[in-house]
Amino acid sequence: MTVYLAWRVGWSWRGASPWLWGALLVTEVYGLWNLAILTWLSWRVPAPSRPPATPGQRVDVYVCTYDESPSVLRATLAGCAAMSYPHTTYLLDDGRRQEMAQLAREWGAEYLTRPDNAHAKAGNINHALPITAGELVFVLDADHVPLPDALDAVVGYFDDEELALVQTPHDFYNHDSIQHYEVGRHEQSVFYSVICPGKDRHNAAFWCGSGAVIRRAALLAVGGVAVQTIAEDFHTTIKLHRAGWRSRYHDEVLVQGLAPHDLAAYLLQRDRWARGNLAVFTTPESPLRARDLRAIQRLSYFASLSAYLAGPMRLLMLTTLAAVLWTGALPLTATLFTLGVLWTPATLLSIAAGSALCRGYQRISDTTHFELCTAEIFTRALRCAVRPGRTAFKVTPKEGVDHGGLDALRQLRAVVLIAVLLATGIVVRILEDAGVDLSLPSLHGLALWVVPLVGAFELRRVVRTLAIVARRRQLRIEYRMPLDAPAVAAPSTPGAPLLIGHARDLSPSGLGLELPAPVPVGSTATVSLHLPAISGEQVPISLDLTVQSCRPHGDAWAIGSLITGASEEAERRVVEYCYVVCPIDRLRGDGPPVALPTPVALPESTTARELRSHLVSA
Repeated sequence: MTVYLAWRVGWSWRGASPWLWGALLVTEVYGLWNLAILTWLSWRVPAPSRPPATPGQRVDVYVCTYDESPSVLRATLAGCAAMSYPHTTYLLDDGRRQEMAQLAREWGAEYLTRPDNAHAKAGNINHALPITAGELVFVLDADHVPLPDALDAVVGYFDDEELALVQTPHDFYNHDSIQHYEVGRHEQSVFYSVICPGKDRHNAAFWCGSGAVIRRAALLAVGGVAVQTIAEDFHTTIKLHRAGWRSRYHDEVLVQGLAPHDLAAYLLQRDRWARGNLAVFTTPESPLRARDLRAIQRLSYFASLSAYLAGPMRLLMLTTLAAVLWTGALPLTATLFTLGVLWTPATLLSIAAGSALCRGYQRISDTTHFELCTAEIFTRALRCAVRPGRTAFKVTPKEGVDHGGLDALRQLRAVVLIAVLLATGIVVRILEDAGVDLSLPSLHGLALWVVPLVGAFELRRVVRTLAIVARRRQLRIEYRMPLDAPAVAAPSTPGAPLLIGHARDLSPSGLGLELPAPVPVGSTATVSLHLPAISGEQVPISLDLTVQSCRPHGDAWAIGSLITGASEEAERRVVEYCYVVCPIDRLRGDGPPVALPTPVALPESTTARELRSHLVSA
């Protein structure tokens, strides 16, 4: 790649358009920079290991919320209540909602609020610091559910008195989100599984907003959480490093979050991150100016900020290609020999190296897709590196549905425009070659066929991204967790027989069943089943359901239902299963928990009405 770029600078400019030559060169230099940084950070990824947990460390858990729904908070508080290491959970509610105070009491948490919302999440945490007493603070976003062993895994790091914080990976339980490729692999997987372990080697791991344990004394020593930018996590970590504190990264999933469900929420979140992090360039904590940092730390921080150029560089490259198609001006001049000996191996080897260094967490097509999705918002955010302006902190929506279609495409206007320019440019060039006079400047030599071929290749990538966002549908507000449990359904229809089948998926609002006979849509039923509990026991519960869908599934019928009634204990068990038991089994075990006991043992003469009456009273 270096040899190729040397040729580009020294020899490829003759006869080329200076503007297009420079634009393409910038994108190629950025590509080499990205590959070099990825190599530096990810050359060695050590296996995670837990230090022994130190007893006696007082830990406060801060769950920060503003306008999230009770269902989102209930999951997080269930995880906090299940953590085995002694701790005190505080629900920090910037929404000043009475129902949140009640929810905190139900799950054994303390409720804290304040009279205003100054400085958003950073101000919320700073308000809580002087009125709580733990030596360590475990910071969680409202939608991030800790696993039972979360604190046990990281508290031991703080035997090092110079350590300020330990960050853990972000993983997500809603595997149908806009940023997921498949179960357990998402857009941030490379960052948390490859990049962050590399940053840990250089004492440059930074607080990523949630899932971090922080020493209270360290935060207070630097004046609390930084409020000068809306990237309070990134900014605060640089302040801690400037003051001589150390940070660590623990490469083990200990928290399961809720990823943005649709493109609008995803872009809102990424836009906030980009604007906040790039604004750090205008503060004393800028990696270009903070001389208190070690050189290797400054390089690591600068590399993180330069990642926001990936989308804009993709947009610049595509714009350059479109300009070549329409104007006939060239960004470089080359022979078939130089293309074959320099450009082709440089391109193929850099792709192979990048793929290998990502260790299977991200494919080239995945990278291209998300660069295109963020190209426009990251381009607009670049101004914040010089002049941030007044940027409000907007909370990422935690719930909703995704209808895709034109609403999604309207959010990618620059990508749609590029697709139109490339497609029409290729068609026009084909018509010109066929003898149709459209009065476009001509392409000559190799460019006559190389440019349209490259254009078609890139157009395919662009269209793929537009097709993904337009065709995507996600109509469930809550993600269904897998379940394999025997279940007995007692339809409320008089004289209807008991149906013995299996529960296949579950959320706090719905249950998926596989039954031997159909159940009419709109009818109601009571279902009995056993759920695996945190303790390992199988707990019997009953749920009142309304059937929402019924369709053939092999020799059985797949039933989708809405949970319309359950006891408080049953509701609690469902929440614990969905957000604690199922995730920890997936991450530490071999798959979805299987409930083995039969749900009921009844004589054959038992009627559906008798079963329903028995279950409801129980």
